[in-house]
Amino acid sequence: MIALALFSLSAPMIAGQDNSRKPLPAKTTSVKPVPVKLTADQEDEALRFARQHHPELANLLEQLRSKSSSGFSRGTREIHTAAQRLERIQEKQPARFDAELKNWQLDSNIRLLTARWTMSQDPKLEEEIRTLLRERQQSKIDRLKAERDRLADRLAQLDSHIGMGTDELEAVLASEWEQLAKRSTTTAKAHKTRTPRTTTRTKQSKADSH
Repeated sequence: MIALALFSLSAPMIAGQDNSRKPLPAKTTSVKPVPVKLTADQEDEALRFARQHHPELANLLEQLRSKSSSGFSRGTREIHTAAQRLERIQEKQPARFDAELKNWQLDSNIRLLTARWTMSQDPKLEEEIRTLLRERQQSKIDRLKAERDRLADRLAQLDSHIGMGTDELEAVLASEWEQLAKRSTTTAKAHKTRTPRTTTRTKQSKADSH
C-alpha cells in the first residue's frame, strides 16, 4: 500500500524539480500523450540508480514489480527521467551535480515519508517530513546563492571588458589587425603561387590544339 501511495504523488517531485511556485496549467481538451514504456534494460538502470541513491525506494519498486505492473512502470519511468536529467547536469555543469543529486534525494525521501504518513498519520513522521522540507528549502537557497556568485563572476568579467582603458583597447586592436594582416598575406602568397602553374597549363593546352 505504501508503494502504491508513493507513486500516486505528483511525478515532478521524484524528478528533482521544484514546481511549488509555478502557476497551474490551463485546462485543455487535448489528449495526453501515452507514456513511453521503458525497455527492460532501462528499468534495470532505474533500479540501480535507486539502489545507489535511495535504497528504500528501490525496495518498494521491487515490491511493485510483482504486485502492480503499472505502478512499477510508472515508478521506474520517473526515476529513469530523473537519472537522465542528473546525467546531463553532470556532463554539462559538473559543479551543480552534487547539489542537484542531494535535492533529488530529499524530494524522494519526502515523498516516501509522506506516503507512510498518509497511511498512519504518525506525528513522528510529520516531524521528520517537516525537517526534510526545511532542509530542502535551505538546499534551494544554497543553490541560488551559488548561481548568484557564478553570475556575479561573469558580470565582473563583462564589466572588465566594457571598462577597458584606451591603452588596453589600442593593444587589443593592434593585436587583431596583426592577426588579420598575417592571414591575408598568407592567403595572397598562396594564391600567387598557384596562379603561374594554372597559366602555364593553359598555354600548353592552346599549343597542343594547334
